[in-house]
Amino acid sequence: MDFQLDIRTILITLILGNMFMVLLIAAYRFRSPHDKATSFFAVSKWLQAACWLLVMIRDSLPGPRFVLLSNALILVGGGLEIIALLMMAEEFGADARRYYKVITILSVLSFGLIYFFYNSDNLRIASASLAAGLFIAFPAYRFTATRGGSPLQTVMGLVYTLLASILVARAFAALFSERDMNVFSPGLAQHLYYIGMFLIMILGTVGFVLLSKERSYDELRRMANVDELTGILNRRAFIVQAQITAAAAAERREPISFLLIDIDHFKQVNDNYGHVTGDSALRNFAATVEFRLGPRDLFGRYGGEEFAVLLPGVDEEESDRKAELLRQAVMNSRIEGHSLQYTISIGVITVIPSKKPQLDLLYKLSDAALYKAKKDGRNRVVRSRWMEEPERS
Repeated sequence: MDFQLDIRTILITLILGNMFMVLLIAAYRFRSPHDKATSFFAVSKWLQAACWLLVMIRDSLPGPRFVLLSNALILVGGGLEIIALLMMAEEFGADARRYYKVITILSVLSFGLIYFFYNSDNLRIASASLAAGLFIAFPAYRFTATRGGSPLQTVMGLVYTLLASILVARAFAALFSERDMNVFSPGLAQHLYYIGMFLIMILGTVGFVLLSKERSYDELRRMANVDELTGILNRRAFIVQAQITAAAAAERREPISFLLIDIDHFKQVNDNYGHVTGDSALRNFAATVEFRLGPRDLFGRYGGEEFAVLLPGVDEEESDRKAELLRQAVMNSRIEGHSLQYTISIGVITVIPSKKPQLDLLYKLSDAALYKAKKDGRNRVVRSRWMEEPERS
C-alpha cells in the first residue's frame, strides 16, 4: 500500500502548531526576566506560521513574489529559532555569527539568481532545502561535538543531523527529478521533509524550554557553589569537593597538601581604603592564586579574608614551592587603579589521607601553622606536621 500524506493538512498543523508554541513559551517564561533568546524564538515561530500560511494559499496568490517571500520567511524564521537555541545553550559565539552571515549572504544570492535568471520550482526547492540544511548543520555539529554537553543537547544534535540529511535528500530529489516539483508534489523526500518540519517544530520548542530549565539549574548550582565576590568555590562546595578528592587520593595512596591562606592586616585595608577597595583586593587575590593553580587543584573561600587550597598528588617539597610561589605572586600583584600592596600568610600540611579523610583535622593543623606564620611576622609560609598538636584551641 502506498504511503501518502495530505500535505495541506500538515501545513495546517504547522501553522496552528507554531502559533500555539508561541503561547506555550510565553506562558512558561511569563515570570522570567526578559531575554533576547526568548524574543528571537517567539518571532521565529510567528514567521514560520506566516510562511506555512503563504505556502498553503500560494495557488491563490498572484505572481512568484509570494513564493520568494515564503522562502525568505522560513529561512529567517528557522534561522532565528536556531540562533535562539544556540544562545540558550550558550553556543552562539563569534564563529556562529560568522557562519550565519556567510550562509545568509549565499542564500540571498542564490535565491536572487534563480528568481531573475532561471525561475523554476525545482531549483527554488533545491536552493531553499540546501540553505535550510546549512542553517541546521551548525547546531547539529555543535550539539553533538561539544565536550561536556548535556544529553539533551546530544539528542537535539542527532535530530538536527537527521533533518539536515532529509533536506539535502530533498534538494537532490528536486534537482534530478524528471518532472516538475512544487511544495505539494508527492514523493518520499517531500513526505520526509514535512514530517521533519513537524517534528522539528515540537523538538525546537521542547528543546528551548528544557535548555532554559538547564540554564536556570546551572545558575542556581553556581550560586550555591560559588562565592559571589571572588568567583571561586564557597566554603560548603570546597569542603564537599575536598572530601571527594581526598577519598580518591586515599584509594591511590597519594599525598594531598592543604594550604590555609589569610590576607595580612585585611581589616586595615578596609579601614584605610574602604570596603570597595577591600573587595577589589579580594578579587585580585583570588584571580592571582587561581591563575597559578592546576586543573585538579581546589580553591575556595572559607570566610572573610581566609582561603583554602587543596593540592592532590602534591608532596611536601612541591607544596612548599607552590605556597611560596603564591605568596610572592600576591606580594608582587597590583590592584588596578590603586597603589595598595598587600601580603598573605600561609599554613601548609601534607598527608597521605586515610580512607575516611578528616578535613577538619587538616584545617586545624594548617590553622596552627598559619597562626605561627602570623606570630612570626606574617608574609611567610609555615608548615605543620601530621601529628603536630595545634598551638591554638
